Amino acid sequence: MGNCNKTLLQSNAVFRLVVTGRVQGVGFRPFVYRLARSMGLRGYVKNVGDGTVEIVIDRNPREFITRLKGEKPEKAIIEKIFVGNTDGNYSDFRIVESGGLAGLFSLPPPDFAVCKKCSDEIFDESNRRYMYPFTTCTDCGQRFSVSMRLPFDRENTTLGDFPLCQKCLEEYMNPEDRRYFAQSITCPVCGPDYMLHPSENRGVDAIREAAKMLDDGQILAIKGIGGFHIACLTEDETVRRLRKLLGRKQQPFAVMVRDINAAEMYAEVNHAERKELESYARPIVVLKKKKELNQVAPLLDTVGLMLPYTALHRILFHFLKTDALVMTSANLPGEPMATEWPEIECDAILHHNLRIHNRVDDSVVKVVDSRRMIIRRSRGFVPLPIDVDVKGEAIALGAELYNSIGILKDGKAVLSQYIGNTANFRTFSKFFRKAVDFWISYLNASPRLILCDAHPLYNTSMHASELSEDTGAEVMRVQHHLAHALSVMAERKIERAVAITVDGAGFGFDNTMWGGEVLVVNLKEGIFERIGRIERIKLLGGDLAVKYPIRTLFSVIYSAEKSWEMLERYSEYLRDSESFEILEKQYNRDLNVALASSAGRYMDAISAMLELCFERTYEGEPAMKVEAVAKKGNQIYEPEIHSSHELRTFSFDGSEVRKGDVMVIEFGHVFSDSLRRYLSGESKGIVAWRLIDYLAASFAEIAGDHDLPVVVSGGVAFNTHFSDSLGRRLRYETNELVAAGDNGIALGQLYWLKHLEVSG
Repeated sequence: MGNCNKTLLQSNAVFRLVVTGRVQGVGFRPFVYRLARSMGLRGYVKNVGDGTVEIVIDRNPREFITRLKGEKPEKAIIEKIFVGNTDGNYSDFRIVESGGLAGLFSLPPPDFAVCKKCSDEIFDESNRRYMYPFTTCTDCGQRFSVSMRLPFDRENTTLGDFPLCQKCLEEYMNPEDRRYFAQSITCPVCGPDYMLHPSENRGVDAIREAAKMLDDGQILAIKGIGGFHIACLTEDETVRRLRKLLGRKQQPFAVMVRDINAAEMYAEVNHAERKELESYARPIVVLKKKKELNQVAPLLDTVGLMLPYTALHRILFHFLKTDALVMTSANLPGEPMATEWPEIECDAILHHNLRIHNRVDDSVVKVVDSRRMIIRRSRGFVPLPIDVDVKGEAIALGAELYNSIGILKDGKAVLSQYIGNTANFRTFSKFFRKAVDFWISYLNASPRLILCDAHPLYNTSMHASELSEDTGAEVMRVQHHLAHALSVMAERKIERAVAITVDGAGFGFDNTMWGGEVLVVNLKEGIFERIGRIERIKLLGGDLAVKYPIRTLFSVIYSAEKSWEMLERYSEYLRDSESFEILEKQYNRDLNVALASSAGRYMDAISAMLELCFERTYEGEPAMKVEAVAKKGNQIYEPEIHSSHELRTFSFDGSEVRKGDVMVIEFGHVFSDSLRRYLSGESKGIVAWRLIDYLAASFAEIAGDHDLPVVVSGGVAFNTHFSDSLGRRLRYETNELVAAGDNGIALGQLYWLKHLEVSG
């Protein structure tokens, strides 16, 4: 019963209840109204400006609270109920105008997929919302995407631009109607609608014409609830044209399918994956392909599928002959999802006249080793808060890539929607900076601490300094892989753990690039020990080695063999200006070379060795192509690990470092032997799996020696073979509430503050 005072409950006074949790935008006030009336209570219920709900009743608080918890709407979440006395005389029970502050903290829900009742209405010819693409009720529809400020009332959303007609108003005011106080309701008479450009058609005629154009192989931009998508058929010829329009050479596209039966035609779907597909979040779910879909997801064994999640999507598929459409964000690579008229030259644009206030991409999830893992956390998940039990108010600015930011308030972490690549000027200036201002205002936060990545040249890190000057808040710089580890520890609420952090790169406190580490993290002492790492790779040309994986392969083989003779046949894959002789000189003279202990670069080297990827055209491409070909076989390599005396122990802020013995995973000889086997005809699948399994086995050997919980985070954790191999050797926890990749870094940055409490 939260902070309920028993003495107050036994008195004869009027009772004031403040409810926190997911209690706005889910039909909670109408439910409270009906419950109170059924009990003959007098008083009121209202939304409060900090996202809580205030209830005043004249008697029977115990019974009321019991029923409140037991009979609440399905999508409502009650976290705490605070009870106190108040004054007032009431003749009945009413829903009253929102306002005030409870001094507590709560949030509206994320956007919900269209519910069955609304879906049935849009296909009922006798219903006034027949074929209406903005049909919603208290159980479904736009929430966060249209929310401008709290509380979640219509006038505080973009739907406030559309006053309710008489019939909608009657529904809105009728306690027996499921649209009673539903803030997102509207209808063809009073609400927004769709138009097709350059056609003159509007409403259902516009959608019908758009469906015909799509079936005919044309490419359309479609305005959704959080931005524009580009849609087309999944046929190779059409998708090739789409790739030219978007400048995406090989990046996989998401596909929206008509229903679950269609999903099972295109991909293998197990019980856990079906549950994700059909959830109210309706994310993109990464699934094993059944159909080849060559151009949709080139050289991958997976495809991202999602089910329709708005009334528009349901109506569109009603008119479509095809069962599947490519449905991808309408933006150029690296740029934010378009919310205004897209720059892409499409055959037509299906758009509506409802303002998009919050840009919200589709979320992406994957079931790995029987666990739901979030790859991109956005629509359907934001702004769900995460309880971290950390005091104070702070803002975390996240990572450079896959960025999202986080706000700490009332012991909860609220992560923003997916923002993306903040190295891109438009993403940084038009999305990231605005998101920082929006979330601080939206949550009425006054952060006194700003947390950012330790890399000094990231745009996010530099913005932390700028924000500090404007607000006077103190900046704390958090090492990238420590933040990865802490993101899992925050979810599990643990203070000590062994962490395996595996990703592409992060700035290390020893001034090298990390990405394949075993850390022992101790929140109470505010230190972490780097007890293990993988062998360092010389990245020839720094970022050039990331873009062209053959440079990394050269470094690995040359380091082991002191020769590049084995790579002779790979000369044809070098760019015109390159040669192995030039790379050899660069390697030996350390010209423009960066050192990296990176699992991501390890995967890059495998991709080049197996002739899968010689130019990275999208983030994670080499590793994804390696995962696609890997086939479980026999392991012939035992982990080879040596000890290196180097920097080992670091304070959380990097101010204190101490040397010690660090276990180093060797892989040069393994790569050399694997290359010989591949050149002699051994299959790509076995070679790929063996190298992934070797990496997992080596990490497990180092991490398993400690009597502590093991946590795993970083982009490589999404690799099914790596996670399966690791799971066969030790028990571990990974991220489930936020992304294991850089999209979840902000949670770990916020949890960094926990050490200030437990060490105090």
